[in-house]
Amino acid sequence: MSPPPSPTRRWQPWLLGFGVWTVLGLLSAVQTSIYFMRDGRPVPWTPVLIDRLADWYTCAIFTPFFFWLVRAIPWERARWWRAVSVQTLVALACVPIKYLMYAGIVAWLIPDYRNVVVGRLIVGNFVSEFMAFAAMFAIIHAVEFNRRAMEDTARAARLETRLAEARLETLTAQLQPHFLFNTLHAISTLMHRDVEAADTMLARLGDLLRRTLDGRDRPEVPLAEELRLLDAYLDIARVRFEDRLTVDVSIATETNAALVPRFVLQPLVENALQHGIGSRQGRGRVTIKATRDGERLRLSVADDGLGAALQGNGFPREGIGLTNTRERLRERYGTDHSLQLTKGGDGGLLVAVDIPFRTAPA
Repeated sequence: MSPPPSPTRRWQPWLLGFGVWTVLGLLSAVQTSIYFMRDGRPVPWTPVLIDRLADWYTCAIFTPFFFWLVRAIPWERARWWRAVSVQTLVALACVPIKYLMYAGIVAWLIPDYRNVVVGRLIVGNFVSEFMAFAAMFAIIHAVEFNRRAMEDTARAARLETRLAEARLETLTAQLQPHFLFNTLHAISTLMHRDVEAADTMLARLGDLLRRTLDGRDRPEVPLAEELRLLDAYLDIARVRFEDRLTVDVSIATETNAALVPRFVLQPLVENALQHGIGSRQGRGRVTIKATRDGERLRLSVADDGLGAALQGNGFPREGIGLTNTRERLRERYGTDHSLQLTKGGDGGLLVAVDIPFRTAPA
């Protein structure tokens, strides 16, 4: 929910309206003074200003009421006749009320300036004043149409943002049970041959889950924070693979503050461990890199495993981790990203992610 507007912002439209009515009154006073000058008469500036401003301000006084009426009975396509009928009757009724107020002000402030006869004023100016009030209603309707359109646009944008965030949260939530299932399966396997190592994995799994839950309300985190989460996951992997696993991490210093989707590296590393290291006997290496190239952030995870039969730009069948990562990147960045799977230099798989380089506002 957006915060309520400040008192100054709340009064701005009314101050603007007052300024518009004042300018109209001053222009009318200038026009009247021209008539005096044309006839060779001196201009009584004070009475002229009072008279003209009183004429326009007694129109302006209806503005809040007209706004309320337009909002209470808006112009609806199916019931437009209702708004037209009510507002026409109101405009007709406001003409005599306006001239009663105007005559009272003139008689009070400048009684010697002009002889004001209310009935004559109403009859002589009824049509033009009614048209002025009708124009006010038309302008207010235009203002309200614009306001509602802007509110609808803002509401649609908020809903779209919330929908995108919900989709991202759903995709992220799908990753966590997948990762948890794989880890628990590894623990159950390890339990039969090394109970102490399995117990260590459980403790580190608890620490990792706690870190994951702590940041669940933030869709993006600095890369340095994402790497700390990855370290907690790698602690579990090192217990599982023991001395079979070597992890090389090369992170350019300027990329630590870059914003990345939360939980973006873990599924890529998990894929490398499961399909690259876990599928073979002997030692294996996983290399994690982050570099900056202008306004782009490049992340990569490579393994020296057995590789995979690549077709075009991806696996014939990708697992949950890679598929969800693709979807999350698409939701977050649209077409302004790439995730490519290629054969690495060591014969394994190289997963490269390219996203915009952005940092959190100071």
